[in-house]
Amino acid sequence: MNWKDLTWKNLGKGLAQSGIAILKGEFLMRLRVERFFPHILYLFFLVWMLIWIGIKSESTQLEVERNKAELSDIKIYHAQKTVQMMSLNRMTGLEKLLEDKGSEVRFPEKPADKLK
Repeated sequence: MNWKDLTWKNLGKGLAQSGIAILKGEFLMRLRVERFFPHILYLFFLVWMLIWIGIKSESTQLEVERNKAELSDIKIYHAQKTVQMMSLNRMTGLEKLLEDKGSEVRFPEKPADKLK
């Protein structure tokens, strides 16, 4: 290839011919890469797999984050219920202690009524 022949006019003509070749489906034949076609297909397959694995990885990470938030809520709920259970246990102990002392004070049988 002679570098003196490389002008803007020739470059534009080459790009135009390449564009036409792409539209006709002859671009790879003009580049003479037909013997590398299986390698090109394999490369596209690998790139597609890389993109697919990235998407799957992101969705898995998103699910992990959601589960962490839900687990945190469940831990808080569990701690609240544990505190309620302990307070009930103390109340029965306190009620038993009051009975042993002979007091007539008792815990209410039903919740208090709200006045409007």
